[in-house]
Amino acid sequence: MAAKIRLTRIGTKGKPYYRVIVIDESSARNASPIEILGQYVPGAEPSVFEVDKDKTSAWLKKGATPSPTVRKYLGKIGLMSAVDYSKKKKKLSKAALAEAEAQKAQAPKETAAKAPEAAQAQAQQ
Repeated sequence: MAAKIRLTRIGTKGKPYYRVIVIDESSARNASPIEILGQYVPGAEPSVFEVDKDKTSAWLKKGATPSPTVRKYLGKIGLMSAVDYSKKKKKLSKAALAEAEAQKAQAPKETAAKAPEAAQAQAQQ
């Protein structure tokens, strides 16, 4: 059984409220948890993320893997190393991808055109 630390929604329509739980990896989002570790309230200003640090660190030592969202907040409160998002690759839109491909296609043509000119310049020297 692979345990996972993730969020389960218990809020009402338009007012999300989540519990931080330990659950079997193959279970559905709202299946009954193995243990409740804390809560996450994104609607509060600022958002609230509270967990029992002792229970959470015990589950992490047992090998439970946190979901990406829970991982981010555990890094913020100091239970795990902070996530560095500056190194993460950003997804490009279709227009940006097309533009990047067009620039790549033009680059070899420009270098191929410059190569004979550079060879002629060296020959003249």
